[in-house]
Amino acid sequence: MKWTKAKDLMNTDVKTVGAEWPLNRVAEFLLDHEISGAPVVGDDDQLVGVVSTTDLARHNGTAGERLQQEKPPAYYRTEDDYGYSQEDMQSLHTISADGTMAEDVMTPEVYDVSQHTSVQQVAQVMLRGRIHRVFVTEQGEIRGVITAHDMLRVVADL
Repeated sequence: MKWTKAKDLMNTDVKTVGAEWPLNRVAEFLLDHEISGAPVVGDDDQLVGVVSTTDLARHNGTAGERLQQEKPPAYYRTEDDYGYSQEDMQSLHTISADGTMAEDVMTPEVYDVSQHTSVQQVAQVMLRGRIHRVFVTEQGEIRGVITAHDMLRVVADL
């Protein structure tokens, strides 16, 4: 098998968001990098949470409303396969400037693994946590990210 450990599968180009970034900056950042979520780091660059387009939509009051679109909701997509619907784009571009910061809407529970964690264990962490991404860390510093899309590559290669 091509991928046996987290280090074999992880993407090392991890884009981070500052904990004190205003939500409009976070939304713009996610759109510009065509990603559905990013780790949130504090002043000391330590991982403190994760923020996603779902968190932004929930804050913006659109969570629970059914969007009329032909494609699946954006949070089912990954960094490689991203296409926002018009409603998603409008929602992200109209995040209110109410002083809310990334740390106010982020998910503070972070799922991480070491670079030596087996791919099977990574999958178990993602399944148990019902998450779309897990971070590969070393002494609290982010070394990489593994997404659900990356895990599908493993399955497709079986």
